[in-house]
Amino acid sequence: MSKDYYKILGVEKGASEDEIKSSYRRLAKKYHPDLNKTEEAAAKFKEINEAYEVLGDSQKRANYDQFGTADGAQFGGQGGAGGFGDFFSGAGGFGDFFSDLFSGFGGGERGARAAAVGEDIYAEMNLSFEEACFGCEKNITIGKIERCSACSGTGAKNGTELSTCPDCHGSGRVRFQQQTMFGTTIREGACPKCEGRGKIIKEKCSACSGKGYTRVSKQVKVKVPAGIDNGQTLRMRGEGNAPTRPGTNGDLNIKISVAPHKMLVRKGDDLYLDLYLPFTTMLLGGKIDIPTLEGNYTLNIPELTASGTVMRIKNKGVKAVNRNYHGDLLVTVKSEAPRTLDKETKKQVETIAAKLGQSSYPKYDKFKKQMDK
Repeated sequence: MSKDYYKILGVEKGASEDEIKSSYRRLAKKYHPDLNKTEEAAAKFKEINEAYEVLGDSQKRANYDQFGTADGAQFGGQGGAGGFGDFFSGAGGFGDFFSDLFSGFGGGERGARAAAVGEDIYAEMNLSFEEACFGCEKNITIGKIERCSACSGTGAKNGTELSTCPDCHGSGRVRFQQQTMFGTTIREGACPKCEGRGKIIKEKCSACSGKGYTRVSKQVKVKVPAGIDNGQTLRMRGEGNAPTRPGTNGDLNIKISVAPHKMLVRKGDDLYLDLYLPFTTMLLGGKIDIPTLEGNYTLNIPELTASGTVMRIKNKGVKAVNRNYHGDLLVTVKSEAPRTLDKETKKQVETIAAKLGQSSYPKYDKFKKQMDK
């Protein structure tokens, strides 16, 4: 039974290309060998890549949905080599014949050697609370694969010690003659001698030993946008690994870790502060300095403020990423009683309590009357 690639990527069968790609990137980041050193994570990462290789390709996905395999219809059961089933699905078979036949009309990777994409790199960056709120520039050092500068990625000495492939004469494509049930057919495919490049290395580049790429340690300047939050990932396109053949670099994905503030708590773009005040300040009112991202702010406490009151200060929160908008600062004021009372102070409070009477507290008064019924 074939693997359930949709289940592996955690998407529904009718998922869009964007949903499949998004789920793949999320899982690949979670189980990437650079971040998870366990054998289980490595196996899971391999399985995720296998699933995306099929579901991320429209033709392979269509074959998988219809026939349960990315290779398309399989005929002849477990027939031996050269059987009817092998002819339809194997290399150089009927599938290849029709794929090459229609490749000139824009069909797939066989018509032209597809550009490669390098692997993504995953890293972590620690920020202070203020750095995350205001944004900053930081340098990060990563190990990565880069195209060899000495040979411009050709693998040949000085980038010029190349000769035209004698089999394809520089086109990268060759024709194959093949016997089928319809007689002799001719198909076209990538030249096996030069792997479709059209050129063969005469003398290898000494810097990369003919590979065309090298492993380097590179310092990358990262511009952190204002408002980035803990746990978010900053993606730098093209800063990942170079592919091992001509193509485009992968991305650099930086997971952000933000240190907490000593007093403020962030939730989205808003900031929160629990402010404990003497019960006398809550009764009489007053002014108190509180912290904000831009320095101290004087908060006015009205007379007879109830404990638990939330005061919203507009635009004193965090700037939204890539938007001209700031969140708010929400201050919850709470009454705090003194730890001790001496005899004289206690008598004064008792005198005040008697003078105010139960009727000065509407909710308490209502409660007492209901209890007395």
